[in-house]
Amino acid sequence: MLAGYGVMEIDYQSVNEQPIGLFDSGVGGLSVLKAMEARLPLENYIYFGDTARAPYGSRSEEEICRFNLEIGGWLLRQECKALLIACNTSTVLGMGTLKASTDKPIFGMMEATLSEVLPSVGPIGFIATQGTVNSGAYQKAFAAAAPDCPFYAQACPDLVPFVERGELDGAGVEAAIAAYIAPLQAKGVKTLVLGCTHYPYLAPVISSFLGAGVKLADPADALARIVEGFLGSEGMRNHGAGAHHGERAFYCSGDRERFQEVGGIMLGRELNPYQLDHLR
Repeated sequence: MLAGYGVMEIDYQSVNEQPIGLFDSGVGGLSVLKAMEARLPLENYIYFGDTARAPYGSRSEEEICRFNLEIGGWLLRQECKALLIACNTSTVLGMGTLKASTDKPIFGMMEATLSEVLPSVGPIGFIATQGTVNSGAYQKAFAAAAPDCPFYAQACPDLVPFVERGELDGAGVEAAIAAYIAPLQAKGVKTLVLGCTHYPYLAPVISSFLGAGVKLADPADALARIVEGFLGSEGMRNHGAGAHHGERAFYCSGDRERFQEVGGIMLGRELNPYQLDHLR
């Protein structure tokens, strides 16, 4: 074990056995892990939720870049063969900084989102954190990829805190979602993109306000397909031939019991996370 942190020192026999690292501001990125497990169940995964500093939506670009370097660096020191930024805000504000720090493959949410949504029926609505919307990154990307398709972005700052508390329905959730969705409904959107990895856990409530004929797009499976293709083409997939396969490890920076409770609900199984007071 590494001094007090619950990190196993594992002797991986090949790059194929090395884990895939995922991180998010909290429990939201577990939606990406779930998609990865469905496609690549034999891979080993390390998940880090930065619950002590969540939500990320109101953070500055400087902070997000620093968080990405801290968490990404820690995951790489755990011998991860690839990193998944399972957070849209971290993708648009800090992915470039993290990619510049390592030659390991880094995957974010934007490529997956474009892959999932285009071609798609427009107009397109996009809901995300304030930081993601304010960055303008998705507006620019969609304008370049589909210039004739109307694209409307809506910031939803109250939704991540609901999910982090495990509050996935009820009057407060419904009122917030109704207020956020209304402007997009007025625009006649035909596709609504979940631009935050927390939002799939609110999909049933969101869908109830959309009505028939509106597609709800979750990019998590598209990201899993992209990673699956990359690992296959590079000969890096874990096929279960070695001693280490199908292993999972969960870490959080905030309250361990809260992460265990809420994360367990998200994944539908019991978690045994480690709490890290700081990364080193």
